[in-house]
Order: sequence, then C-alpha cells, then structure tokens
Amino acid sequence: MTAHHPAPRLRGARRLGSALVAALALLGAIATAPAAHAAPPAATLSLEITPASVTAGDSLVATVTGSAVTDLYSYDLELIFDPALVEPAADEPTGPTGGFTSTVTGPGTLTVSHTRLGTSPGLSGASGVMLASIPLRSLAAGSTRVELSSVRLVSSTGEVVTASAVASGTVVIAALPVPVPQPSVSSSPSPSVSASATATPIPAAQAPGGLATTGVDATPWLISGALGVALLAGGALIVLRRRQAVQK
Repeated sequence: MTAHHPAPRLRGARRLGSALVAALALLGAIATAPAAHAAPPAATLSLEITPASVTAGDSLVATVTGSAVTDLYSYDLELIFDPALVEPAADEPTGPTGGFTSTVTGPGTLTVSHTRLGTSPGLSGASGVMLASIPLRSLAAGSTRVELSSVRLVSSTGEVVTASAVASGTVVIAALPVPVPQPSVSSSPSPSVSASATATPIPAAQAPGGLATTGVDATPWLISGALGVALLAGGALIVLRRRQAVQK
C-alpha cells in the first residue's frame, strides 16, 4: 500500500510562500509610497517691473509670478535694488489669497515671505500664478535693475528648494522737469473816460491894488490912468495958484 502524505505538505508550503511574497510586495508599496509623495516643490519664477519708465517720485510695482507651479506651500522671495534710486513704498506687498504674507526690509533689500494656512493645499498652476506684488517708489534720475536675487520654496511635505539670481527687471527714471520762470506781464490801468467834460474856470489875474484883470495885459491901461490922474492934479494945482494970485 503506497502512502501519499508528502503531497499535502508541499501544497501547504507553496501557499505559505505565495502569502509571504504578497506580504512583502504590500510592505514595499507602503514603504515607497511616502517617498513618492514627498516630491519637492516646483516653480519657474519671473519678475516684471511696471511701468518700466517713470519720473522721479513716481510709483512702480514689482510683480513676481510663477509657471509650472507644483505643491508650493510657502516661500521666501528676496529682491535687491539701488537704494539711491528706488525704495519700498508705504503700501505693504501682497501675496495670493488663502495665506499669510509678511515683509522684511533692509538697505537696498526687501524679502517677501508667504505661507499657506492649516491644511490648505500648496499652490499649483500651469502659468500666471501671482506670488507677490511689491509697491516701490522712484527717488532720483537714473537706470537701475531690480533683481529677484534668491528664493526659498517649501512643499506641503517640508521639501525645500533654493535658487539664486532668479530673475530681474530694469526701470528707467527720468528727472523732474525744471520749471521755466515766465516773465510777469503788468497790466497798466485803462484811462477812465468821463461821460461829460466840465470846464474849469481860470482865475482872473490880480492887478496892483486888488483889481481883477482879464487875460489881456492891463499894464498899459494902468500907466495911462496914472498919467491922467497926474495931469488932473497938475491942472488943479495951476488953477489954485492963479486964484490965489488974483486975490492978492
């Protein structure tokens, strides 16, 4: 009589081996899943200065945008510029909605930091993802470059990517126009015209003795009058003397 006991044992061993292979495959998938998910953030950044030509004292804006953005949870963007020509404006930089944005400034530098909040997903987008809008103010005439000198990108899983000399933009600043003094034109008063003319009487000249004369020269008449008075006096004197002689 032939015994067949070894056959069931072989089949059990095969089943145990298959189970072990399946378990190892599952453990391998579990072990490699976090590594595959913990991918670093990705973004291609650009910097635009608008307007590119201004006059000293005008405002301008530096805008940082990203394309091919993947799982960007937080980031630091550092800008450098010539502090003699450009300075940060009074308004604070702004970032995308759904997060917190802060700014740190120094001589010729400005750093914008942004982070998502809580369980918010990281930023993603194929193009035109606005990361920061930074108001600036021009100070003096010249041409200067505003540079995105360094960036630090962090994913939602904590992976970090850094880069330097990422992008730049140039602004041309014109000097303020010098005011040209204009000659002052003084307006002379217009002569007033009276509706009716009033004749002003001419005072009569006073002759010796308080007699008024007309505009004709009265001297000859005065002399003639004086001679006549003298003749009358002389004639009266002659008549008086003759009467005295006859009486004697």
